[in-house]
Amino acid sequence: MKKYFKLFLFALTTVLVVSCDKEDSRFDHNSEIGWVEFVSSASTTGQTVDNIQVPLAVEVPVYKNGLNISYTFTAVNGDYTSYVATTGGSTYADPSDETRNVNISIDLMNMEVGRSFTTSFDITLTAVDDAGVSVGLGDGSSTLVHRVTIPCSNPAVLPNTYFVGDYTIADVVATTGPNNGTENFEAGTVTLSVDGTDPNQRNFDVAVLPAFVAGTQPARLLFTTDNVVSLLDLDSTIGCSAPAYIYSDAGANNVAWDICDDQTITVTYTEDPLGSCGGPFEASFILTKI
Repeated sequence: MKKYFKLFLFALTTVLVVSCDKEDSRFDHNSEIGWVEFVSSASTTGQTVDNIQVPLAVEVPVYKNGLNISYTFTAVNGDYTSYVATTGGSTYADPSDETRNVNISIDLMNMEVGRSFTTSFDITLTAVDDAGVSVGLGDGSSTLVHRVTIPCSNPAVLPNTYFVGDYTIADVVATTGPNNGTENFEAGTVTLSVDGTDPNQRNFDVAVLPAFVAGTQPARLLFTTDNVVSLLDLDSTIGCSAPAYIYSDAGANNVAWDICDDQTITVTYTEDPLGSCGGPFEASFILTKI
């Protein structure tokens, strides 16, 4: 009796599992129907690239005649038509492509020009030329829309208003100063100005190791064309041994700068690269606009 009862429970469980699976699998009765959607909801182009590929997920097991997938562009922020020549189009899902990689390929123009603003637009899937294939899984599906952002692009020459004026300065990572009861850079306010010979350089005066060195020292920041900011050599005028104790860009893990933002930046540098006071040490300070 127990044997028959167990067999009955097994059969009932199997029926329930199969029934649930069939309810959740809307398209398993026909391998040629399904839907198309974006793989992700957003992407950002490179600063100077001339093309971006936006991947699609084609959730159709078999599309033997191929699929033409239509889409339109809609402006979100700024004039995207300065960078994209069309307002929409279609892409083809090729049944002979075994990788099933389907992308919307967008050619970009004017990307080599410096931009102090971001531009964005939405791509919206509108139709598939197969009656059995839908776009997304419903009218409210977020997978129907993909936002593309074209970021700021750092120019070769900085505008003379970028990172100019009063900023607070404070150590982020420092060794020699704090180990001796002081700071590498004295916390306070500094005034950045454009260098007279290099428009990509910013100069300011700052107290260095204030417990040991009177007055201020000239500091110089260089915003390089490879999109990083570096601290040019700064001599403290003192040392623990024969070599001078300096701050240098040498060996520093430089951070990027962004033409769209001059509110704050963390500048990395190498503290005591010549080993005067036990270095070298990784170090950094932060500038924040007032």
